[in-house]
Amino acid sequence: MRNAAPLLQTLLALLLLQELSAFGQTPDAPALIAELGCANCHTDLKITSALKEKTPDLSSAGLRYNPAYLFDFLLNPVKVRRHLGRARMPNFHLSEKEALALVLFLQTQRETPGKWPQIPAEIGSQLAVAPHPVSKEQFQAELNKGLICFTCHTLEGKGGVLGIELGNIGYRLQPAWVKTYLVFPAMFGVPASVMPPQFYEPAADASRFRELTPDAAHKIQVLADYLFSLQTEKQRALDKQFATAKARFPDAKAAVGQQIFRSQNCAACHQHQTIQPRTKEPAPELAMEGKRVNEPWLNDYLKHPVPLRPFGYHPGEGSRMPDFHLSDQEASELSKFLMSSRSETRTFQSQKLSAFSRNKAALLLTEKLSCLGCHRLGDRGGRIGPDLTMARARLQPDYVYAMISEPRSLNPNTIMPKGPLTPQTIQLITTFLLQQERAPTDAKYLSLVDDQLIGFEPEPGSAGNSARKNYVKYCAPCHGVEGRANGFNAQFLPVQPAVHADGIYMSARPDDTLYDAISSGGYVVNKSQMMPPWRDSFAPSEIKALVEYLRTLCRCKGPAWSLDNSQR
Repeated sequence: MRNAAPLLQTLLALLLLQELSAFGQTPDAPALIAELGCANCHTDLKITSALKEKTPDLSSAGLRYNPAYLFDFLLNPVKVRRHLGRARMPNFHLSEKEALALVLFLQTQRETPGKWPQIPAEIGSQLAVAPHPVSKEQFQAELNKGLICFTCHTLEGKGGVLGIELGNIGYRLQPAWVKTYLVFPAMFGVPASVMPPQFYEPAADASRFRELTPDAAHKIQVLADYLFSLQTEKQRALDKQFATAKARFPDAKAAVGQQIFRSQNCAACHQHQTIQPRTKEPAPELAMEGKRVNEPWLNDYLKHPVPLRPFGYHPGEGSRMPDFHLSDQEASELSKFLMSSRSETRTFQSQKLSAFSRNKAALLLTEKLSCLGCHRLGDRGGRIGPDLTMARARLQPDYVYAMISEPRSLNPNTIMPKGPLTPQTIQLITTFLLQQERAPTDAKYLSLVDDQLIGFEPEPGSAGNSARKNYVKYCAPCHGVEGRANGFNAQFLPVQPAVHADGIYMSARPDDTLYDAISSGGYVVNKSQMMPPWRDSFAPSEIKALVEYLRTLCRCKGPAWSLDNSQR
C-alpha cells in the first residue's frame, strides 16, 4: 500500500478535477444553476445538475450524523463539501422548533442503501465501544504507513482543499458510522472518485470484505478515535443546545419533520431510498421570469430572498425559497440570465390617479373584491399569494394587468381565479397597485409546525377523490382540510370562513346556495367578499361535485324543502 500511495494520490487528484469540471467552473449562469441545483425545483429551466449524485444520501442520516450537530447545521448551514464547486447547503430559515422536528425525522432514517457483505467482525466489535484517547503521534504514525487522507482532506490547516475538514468530524458524525464508512465508502453511495476505499473491499464473490491494507481494523480504530478526541468543547456546546431545544419544544414530532422534509423538497438535491422528489410544478417556472419582474428587484431578491408566498408556492405545502447567500457576482449572473426573456414592448399605459380614483380602488379592494382574501396589502389581507404592497417594485406593469385579466393564461398552475371585472376596473386596480408608495411590510414565513401543512394528493381509494383534490387545493387554505375553518389563511381574514363540517349550519343551506357561493363568490350570497368566485376555474360538473363533497364533510343534507323526493 505504501508504494502505491503516490500513484493513488495522482489518480485521485485527476478524478477530483474531473468531478469539479463536471460542475462547470466557468462563470456563466447555466453552469451556476447546474451547480446550485436550481433546476431540480424550477424544472422548466431544463438544466441538468449532477448535484444529487454527490450529496449525502439521507436515508442513513440517523446512522451518520450527530443530531446535535445536525440541529445547529439546519439553523446555520455552512459549506462542508468543497468538491461540489459553488454548491452549498442553503438556508431555509427554519425556526428552532422546525429544525428540531426535521432532525427528529432524520434520526429515524437508518437505512444503508444496497446490499453489502457483513461488516468485518474486528470492526463490528468496535462499534459499540466509545472512542478511547489516541495521541497525535499514534495518529500520524498510521498516516505514514501509506494512507492518502491528506491528498484531499485538511486537518489543522494542512492537506488538500477538496475533501471535508477532518477536524470537525468529532462533533459532526457518529463514531460507529465513521468506522463503518471507512470500511467501504461506496456502501453509502460515495463513488471511488470522491472517496476511494483504502482499508477493505468486497471479495470477488461479494460474500465478505477483504483487507486492502494490513491491520486495517486497527488503522480505522486509531484514525476514528483520534478524530473524535478533537473539538470536545464544541461537542459539549452542541449537545447542550440540542438538549435545551428538546426541553423547550417537547411537542416536536418526527412525523411533522417528515412533512417538512417533503415540503422543502429535500429529495430534489439529496438521495433518499423511499422519498422521491416532487417534479410536477414544485416551484415557480422561471423561463419567462423576464416578462414578470423588474431586474433590480430580482437581483436584490436573489441575494436576500424574502417570503413571497408565506406558506408555499402551492398554498399550504409550506415550500420556501432557500437562501444561498449569493455573492453580488452570482446574483448578477443569474438575474441577467433570467431577464433574457424580457420584452421591450410595453402595452399598459398608466395614468396618475386622482384622489377620488385612489379611494375608489381602495374601497373596491377592501369591501367589494376578493383580492385581499388571498393577498396582503399593507397590514390587511391573506397570506396565500404575494404581497400586493410590493407589486410596484417587483412586477412589470403589463404582467400585473394581464394577471388580473386572465391569470391562468400567464400561469396555468395558479389557483388565482378570474374575477368578474370590467376593463376599466382592471385598469384602475392595476394602476392603483403600481402607484403604491407604502413600503412593503416585513414578510415572514408561516410556521411549518404550528400551522396546518396541507397535502395535495387525495388518499388512495377514498370517495370523491377528484372533488376532494379540488377542495384541498382551492378551499382548504381557508376552510381547512376537513372543513373546520382552520386553514392556515383563516387567521388573516376579517370573518371566519364557513365551517363546512358543521352539520347544523350546513343543513340550513340548500345545494343551489352552496353552488352559487362557489361559482359567484361570497358577495353574491350576502357573505364575505373574501370568498372568491370560482366559476372560471371549475366546470359546472366540478362545482356540483364540490357541493356533493361538502355534504360528506357535514354528514348532512340541505333543508327538506330543497330536496326532491329521491333525496329525502
